[in-house]
Amino acid sequence: MTVDRSEPQVSAIIAVTLDSQLFPPFQISKESATQQELLQNNIIQNEKAIVVNSTSSMMNINLMLQWMRHLLIKFVKLQRQKYPLQNRHEAALIVDNMTAHCNKDAKDILEVHSIILLTLPHYSTHFTQPCDVGIFGALKLYYQQNREGIAKLELIQIAARIIDASQKATSLLTIKNCFATCAVLSVVKGEHLKADVNAHAFDDDIQQLQADNSSITITLTPTDRKRKTAKFGILNS
Repeated sequence: MTVDRSEPQVSAIIAVTLDSQLFPPFQISKESATQQELLQNNIIQNEKAIVVNSTSSMMNINLMLQWMRHLLIKFVKLQRQKYPLQNRHEAALIVDNMTAHCNKDAKDILEVHSIILLTLPHYSTHFTQPCDVGIFGALKLYYQQNREGIAKLELIQIAARIIDASQKATSLLTIKNCFATCAVLSVVKGEHLKADVNAHAFDDDIQQLQADNSSITITLTPTDRKRKTAKFGILNS
């Protein structure tokens, strides 16, 4: 069945925790949705998901900071109260090297709240990022199953299907196994789960990455082509 490519483009931040919790999907689109439209599809804004609009439908620095303030920082504060832990007890956020994810503004706001920003090397997330290892693939599969037979979806329908697919793709054991594959184990200490990093597994990942990188040459700019130094016109002046 042909899919109508004019349907809204939506980007989603999917975040999970070591103890198998799923953050509400943070969804970005050029289009906007009213509170009533969201509720008609059982989407409770700021609870089941956060749906925002952006001119590009893509993540940017400002939206990343919004995600941190509305979801990550609030979650960390609640976890410290729940266990209980000191207000300055450190947490960690693992992200890839996308500029919107790891920048000075993000690092500064996380540092204020004692959250360490850990960034992954380029071309390594298929080994080192839990969501890349086993969650994103399943999420895409469930999403396609949810839209089977439908040529075009509206923004609200897309948002609802992303929520449903993310919940199916992030079962307790799936998240646990994805972290374990990335060398981050969860162990019981007292009445709490704590992270136990397997350094030997990281060594194995590094060897695999080095093997991959040495076998593939990535040329971003042809070596025989001179770089353009002049401005491209009025838009760049």
